Amino acid sequence: MTKNPENAFADIHLQGSLRPSQAEAVAVAAKQLDAGQKRLHIVAPPGAGKTVLGLYLWAHHVRRPAVVLSPNSAIQVQWADRCELFNLHQRDRVSTDPASPALLTSLTYQSVTLPRRGGDDLDAAAIELWREVLIDHQQAADADEADVWIEDLRRHNPDYFEQRLGSYRKQVRDTLAVGGEALSTLHESSLATLRRLREFGVGMIILDECHHLMGHWGRVLADASDLLDGPVVLGLTATPPDRRGRDPKDVARYDDFFGPVDFEVPVPALVKEGHLAPYQDLVYFVRPSSAEMTFIAQADQRFDQLVNELEAGEIHFPRLSDWLVEVLTERRLPTGPVKDWIAFERRDRAFTDFARLYLRSRKIALPKGVPDPPAELIDTPPPRLALLVPVLDRYIRHGLRRSPDPITQQLADRAIAALRMLGVQITETGAQPCASPVSRVMAYAREKTAAMIDILAIEHQSLGDQLRAVVVTDYEKTSATSAEVDGLLDEEAGGAVAAFRALLTDPRTDALNPILVTGSTVLVDDDLLETFRAEAQQYLAQRNVDVELSAEDQAGFAVITGRGADWSPRLYVAMITELFQRGLTRCLVGTRGLLGEGWDAHTVNVLIDLTTVTTSMSVNQLRGRSIRLNPQSPDKVANNWDVICLAGQFTQGLDDYRRFIEKHRTLFGVTDDGAIEMGSSHVHAALTELEPEGVEESMAALNDEMLARAQRRSACYDLWRIGEPYDPTPVRAVELKVGADGFGGFPPFAGRREEWSDQALVTAVGRVIYDALREAKLIRGGARVRGASRAGGYVRVFLQTADREAAELFTASLHEAMGPLDRPRYVVPRYVHEVNDTWLSSLLPEIVARYFRKRQQWYAMLHTVPSALARHKDTAAIYQRHWNRHVSPGEAVYAHHGEGERMVAEARRTGRASRAMIHEKDVFGVSTDKTDQPPGAV
Repeated sequence: MTKNPENAFADIHLQGSLRPSQAEAVAVAAKQLDAGQKRLHIVAPPGAGKTVLGLYLWAHHVRRPAVVLSPNSAIQVQWADRCELFNLHQRDRVSTDPASPALLTSLTYQSVTLPRRGGDDLDAAAIELWREVLIDHQQAADADEADVWIEDLRRHNPDYFEQRLGSYRKQVRDTLAVGGEALSTLHESSLATLRRLREFGVGMIILDECHHLMGHWGRVLADASDLLDGPVVLGLTATPPDRRGRDPKDVARYDDFFGPVDFEVPVPALVKEGHLAPYQDLVYFVRPSSAEMTFIAQADQRFDQLVNELEAGEIHFPRLSDWLVEVLTERRLPTGPVKDWIAFERRDRAFTDFARLYLRSRKIALPKGVPDPPAELIDTPPPRLALLVPVLDRYIRHGLRRSPDPITQQLADRAIAALRMLGVQITETGAQPCASPVSRVMAYAREKTAAMIDILAIEHQSLGDQLRAVVVTDYEKTSATSAEVDGLLDEEAGGAVAAFRALLTDPRTDALNPILVTGSTVLVDDDLLETFRAEAQQYLAQRNVDVELSAEDQAGFAVITGRGADWSPRLYVAMITELFQRGLTRCLVGTRGLLGEGWDAHTVNVLIDLTTVTTSMSVNQLRGRSIRLNPQSPDKVANNWDVICLAGQFTQGLDDYRRFIEKHRTLFGVTDDGAIEMGSSHVHAALTELEPEGVEESMAALNDEMLARAQRRSACYDLWRIGEPYDPTPVRAVELKVGADGFGGFPPFAGRREEWSDQALVTAVGRVIYDALREAKLIRGGARVRGASRAGGYVRVFLQTADREAAELFTASLHEAMGPLDRPRYVVPRYVHEVNDTWLSSLLPEIVARYFRKRQQWYAMLHTVPSALARHKDTAAIYQRHWNRHVSPGEAVYAHHGEGERMVAEARRTGRASRAMIHEKDVFGVSTDKTDQPPGAV
């Protein structure tokens, strides 16, 4: 064992060169190492070459013995295998055995963090904690009574005793670990491994997929780092950990241990460099089945009946609205009344706002001294459930539940049950989100399997034998069905087995010879069985694996089992993956636990995501399965599909859509106008964060559009503009859908014979704003107005090469100019030309007739002068001048009284006020070849 074998690194070097993104990361890390820093934190997506990056920093810069820790054995082996790229072939210099450290030792996290199960001191602490819990919850009067209870359980129900003792052991271990005593909770084998690594002189720890270190593993390794005498720590991950619901102490420890992210490689950069495959995110919408729709409707009806019952006044307790009036009048908090409204409102703003809104909705006057709710809530009230939850929570917990009347208490129980159906749990401390049976029905809707079949049929039609599809679900079977959905969802609903069975029922997908693989099951299409047997036996024989395969015939498929010590998920997943890569099967069905992190099949070109996972960590890992390069298919484009169930007319009918929004919140994608965008609207402009705009009315058309896009892979490839540099600087943009009213017509300029398109008009208004802001010296020059059309009638406009402040002012101004008349200070009318045939033009050929048609000016719409240019009469005049040049004649008029005020009222009455759907967002990598000279420009 050598403490610092510098000479051992003389022949270790990368045989090849780094990618540009890897070289950038190495340059940043090397600079920090030279400055004496010992903590490095790098984020890079699956396929970015994190393994080579980590080995390069070790071999070329740190040059000390290292241990690599990974979350599973598949990734552990990958690190050892990649050492060959660094001229490391000798087994004595690379080890995967915790008992035999080497120059590079690759282990799993489990090998150095295994907790001890028992021990006198741990068990004593666990029993003491158990006593405290029994006393705190008034299940025992004192420690002696608690000991009698625990000892009785040990004698009469030893299995349950061990289960509960194990739970309290874990709580004790967690408490010790959080308090900095993590090593004392470890099994002796883990402690021995850490001691061997210290004796070998390990000077670097590489923590792969380090987002896993937010819990027990992280607590142990934070202490283990000190045990190893402060080595260099390199944290590598595809995505930072999800912090929601985490212990704040664990979050703080993670941040302290790794520090801020030193370098992040965005997915689009790697696609443009040619190191990840281009991809497009697609979505297919379905509706619930009739039985599912009935269940969802009944949940709403039950909730409506509850509210009606609470207002009926047939209980021995004040009805809901009367009770709210009492509480507001007395300014009564759960702990008693307070002296003034400000103090009352400050204690529970949601209750005070929504209680007042609820009373207004029932046409009940607010008590004397109670102010109206905020104007913005009156103008845009929240959804009904969001409004009622804070009100019902207070009424149930501090009203109904405190009543001595048994009938009133039963009503409280029914109210709690009705809210739980809609995903709200009333606890002792307040309302909390919970698993909703309605949401579960939407997530595992039966129509999703029918959609999966349609998608795969189109993909097969497009790709033929080159198709390599993966269908991923949450579980093999979703057996944990609740009583509420019993009879509606069976144990296979939404699971991998149900998806696999569905594929076999349709000839279009049965032809793909699907295979299901999970942590406990392998199912093979019966059409494939004999070929599978032969190929599997050959695979096992080539590797000298002693496994005897057997197949149990079922209806349309066979259950594959193996006998022998080597038969394990690690073996059969690797075997089936190779058969999949070769095309023996063209469709794998599995669970995200098995086909997610660490699984690698570079031929995957279709991913159908049927999971409910929404954390950025899991979503990015899952998407990373499909975007690896395929050397045999250099023009590979991956299609990543979500299948979403919509029933927007019901309270929880958009739950599945909200999961989709959350899933895409941190995902980049290419849009249909060639920009890179983060979030759901990169899939389609109508898929906004608030709600799907017009999707339910045009679901079939949108699905057809997605299926058509799936077949236009070459067009998607071109949109990525591979080889061009990627600029990660966000550009602020406005995206809007103008609608039919008040738009269209011809530019009111002599010689303009092309009708306004939505893109041309909105870009022209953008040009007005840019020129006016520049003349008013509110922004600098040198930028350009860009416009592009998107599917569904949306238009995107942004200011290119502008600084962030100028871009934000521009987009805010364009939003105002194209938006509703919301108390504008100045307004300006927009006119268009209508062109009608004359008797002569109707007789002439089109090429000549257009010169003889009659043009008539028509008042189309009244627009807001953006507030930045409406503060003074002089700046409004600047805006008018550019408006007249690029858009329309018309005078900017002051709108707070007189003629302007009348114009605003008339425009609203006659439909000449904009009702465009408008969103502001950031885009990346925007094209530079769009025109900035719309029709009407001079």
